[in-house]
Amino acid sequence: MSWACPRCGRTFRQVNQRHACGVGRAATLLKGRPPALADLYQKLETTARSFGAVEVVTRDRYALFRTTRIFADLTVMRDALRVVVHLGRKVSAPYFIKSGPSGNRISHVALVRTAEDLRTVVPFLREAFELAVNEEP
Repeated sequence: MSWACPRCGRTFRQVNQRHACGVGRAATLLKGRPPALADLYQKLETTARSFGAVEVVTRDRYALFRTTRIFADLTVMRDALRVVVHLGRKVSAPYFIKSGPSGNRISHVALVRTAEDLRTVVPFLREAFELAVNEEP
């Protein structure tokens, strides 16, 4: 069962889910960032949205990528995008600098600095998206 906030219309899995109404803007997230980093972010967001119904919520330096469940989150650093992908399995790969349990998921952290780094992460973003979509009520 999903719930829609009567103020902002966003949908959530839990009734009366605590949240900040609104989704923010990528322009605010990227203001003052190096053009190459902003370009990488735009490519990542465009790719994630191409998977299906994806809501991107931005605040300050971070972005959440969600269906009615967050499947990835991102922090804009000085020289990289710190991307955390929430999978249903543990992946051992050198491009994940850290991983650990997060609820019933395993969160995998990658630093995306180049288009090649982004290409490496995209299949895992898709996997996380599919996992979230398949759990929808």
